[in-house]
Amino acid sequence: MSAAAALSLALIASGCGGPQVNYAVPTDVCGLSVDRGLVQPFFPPGDRVEFDGDAFDGKRAKSFCQYYVDGNTALAVDGRRSAQNETATQLAKRYADPAHLTSWTQSGGRIAGYAGTVYGTAPCSGNPSDSEGQPARSYTLKISVNHYTNAKSVRTELAKLMSALLPEAARARGCR
Repeated sequence: MSAAAALSLALIASGCGGPQVNYAVPTDVCGLSVDRGLVQPFFPPGDRVEFDGDAFDGKRAKSFCQYYVDGNTALAVDGRRSAQNETATQLAKRYADPAHLTSWTQSGGRIAGYAGTVYGTAPCSGNPSDSEGQPARSYTLKISVNHYTNAKSVRTELAKLMSALLPEAARARGCR
């Protein structure tokens, strides 16, 4: 057996097989409860996680928050009420096409994304939008992640997170 193979076996047996997650993965995103299993794939190995930004509530038309692992952005979430009535497909294509990235769509255009970004849209009424007080017509949630191995595998995980988070975020922002 080579020395490198023996060292690898020794490291695996001792539990020192590589980087580990030495922090608690959040159970909420921007103040909204979420199953830890939905966000865990986006949090890389590291020693500490930090939160910066707004909790999502009905007071503001826009909210933004980020989670950092060892000082590097792991997850960024942006939500806003809008006077526009764009679909998630339109938003994803607007940014993916000029960069020659492949976009994808689910749920009849309500969820769409590219690379490590996903958009979700929901109807919204009854509150001012972020556009000079005009009535809101839609709510858009954007989630971006920096930790993933390939775009195809992250698509499924992002779509699951968006499906769980979008209705709760829209309600928290006062959309009905």
